[in-house]
Amino acid sequence: MSVIKQLCGPCLYESIPKEGAVYCRDCQEPLCDKCKHDHGRIKVSKHHKLCELSDLPPPDIQDLLKSLTACPNHQKEEVVFLCKDHDVTCCNKCAMADHRKCEEVKVISDILHIMKTDCSGLKTTLREMRQQGASLLEHERKHELELAETERKAMSLLQDIKRKLLETYSKIEQEVVALIADKKKVIFEKMGAQRQSVTQILSDIEHQSYYIDHVEKFGTEDHVALVQRKIDQETRPRLQSAVVDLKKRRTMRSFKCTINTCLDFLLTEIRNALRIEDVSEIGLHSAINQTVSFVSTEQSILDLQSEEICEMQLIDNNDTTPDSCIWIDHQIVISLSRVPSIVVFHEHNKTVLSKFNCQSTPSSISKTGSSDIVFSMPLQRKIAFAQLRHGNVHILAEMKTRVPYRNVARDTALNQYICLSSDEGQIDVLNNDGTLVRSLTLSSEIISCIKSSLYFTVHVNRRQLFLSKQNSNEITAIDLDGKKVYDYKHETLIGPRGCAVDCSGNLYVACPLGNNIQQIGTTGKYIGTLLLDAPCGLCFNETFNKLAIVGGTEKYYLRLYKYFSLNCALS
Repeated sequence: MSVIKQLCGPCLYESIPKEGAVYCRDCQEPLCDKCKHDHGRIKVSKHHKLCELSDLPPPDIQDLLKSLTACPNHQKEEVVFLCKDHDVTCCNKCAMADHRKCEEVKVISDILHIMKTDCSGLKTTLREMRQQGASLLEHERKHELELAETERKAMSLLQDIKRKLLETYSKIEQEVVALIADKKKVIFEKMGAQRQSVTQILSDIEHQSYYIDHVEKFGTEDHVALVQRKIDQETRPRLQSAVVDLKKRRTMRSFKCTINTCLDFLLTEIRNALRIEDVSEIGLHSAINQTVSFVSTEQSILDLQSEEICEMQLIDNNDTTPDSCIWIDHQIVISLSRVPSIVVFHEHNKTVLSKFNCQSTPSSISKTGSSDIVFSMPLQRKIAFAQLRHGNVHILAEMKTRVPYRNVARDTALNQYICLSSDEGQIDVLNNDGTLVRSLTLSSEIISCIKSSLYFTVHVNRRQLFLSKQNSNEITAIDLDGKKVYDYKHETLIGPRGCAVDCSGNLYVACPLGNNIQQIGTTGKYIGTLLLDAPCGLCFNETFNKLAIVGGTEKYYLRLYKYFSLNCALS
């Protein structure tokens, strides 16, 4: 094939295989010396460009050159004309058959001077596109490396968390085991001393019994009477006194392991500590190292502008007012004040499951277990313990209190109840049986704050209480020792009532008079405000991904919203 291409084209047409000497770029064929000479003598071809055979273009370029001049409709004909009406090239046959009526059919050789034959601009464009392509490939290569680095950092963070958790557990285990060992040592030492004393008494008793048995066996009646008299007067009082003393000193001391924080809440916070989020291409390189990060509690944004999950109108709208609410499983439990009652709604069915009529107005309602609740009835000085069964409220027990408690919440870590009496200006901690564990020592400022507070929320994990002061339009946070943590004021915080705390410790306050919900950071800093029609109470579900809000003026409502843990924002 390569030998045939080196043969002279014109000679080959006459079946004369003659070796070519040069190559004509215009005719696109080799020429022998004679044909080369004739080529230069003919007017049509005298200006053709000739080159050495060693400079022949590659076969694919030769094919391309031939295809450029070949008529698309007649392969053996070369294009001669350019029809500008149809923007196509054509041979003589095509021009006569298809373009006779076209207005602009030009001979290509005649219009070469107006056609752009300089490819420098096109070369520049292609070169720029080639550079862009190379840059895109480099971007993908670097991005692949960045993703690998991001994955490495994510795995490193996971390993770091795992290491810290294991170290913390190991320290807890060591401390608990050491404490148990210390306490057992003290108790066992006391038990050992007690055993020794009891053993001595038992030995003495055996000796006295031995004496009696042998005196009866070998002595006379006089001997028996005398030994009985001796033991009654000398030994028995001493032994009886020793036994009474041993009973008093018997080992009673023991120990137990208590949990000082809510493990479920703590585990939820640990689970939400890391997140994987998508990063847009905008600012990708600056954000790539932040793809995996800890949830920020101070940069949370309050946003409920999207459609809520659902909205339900409360029953007996003209006769009741929603006061507070809690979320248990798929049920929202709401306390109503005008007609003292508790209503249970179903999250998915959007229906009222039950209505429980109370003896007195339920001032607050709190969750105490997976299905257990507690609510206070200050007018009757009672605290009621109840359970939710198949959507119905069942009273388990009622406890009479010495003072009227407006709010009650359970400290799950210590299994105690924190009770607030706004009438008395005090906060008490009670056992399950109602016995007083302690009263918080409060300053006059905090007492005044409590007397003006309508509602409070307990954050057990942070050991804090949040008091909403409706009269002074403030939120005060105190610890469980009664010391103030911070005061929060804001111009739109008008008539604060119900409060709720999210998974990161941010506080949400319903302000019915201000028609808004405010979000407050863990250090008492303002984060955001949501406008809403007279919200009264609010609560999160167990997984902190949904929020329920009750309130309203003309129409009382229950609204459910989705809650995004990403940046701890609501939507």
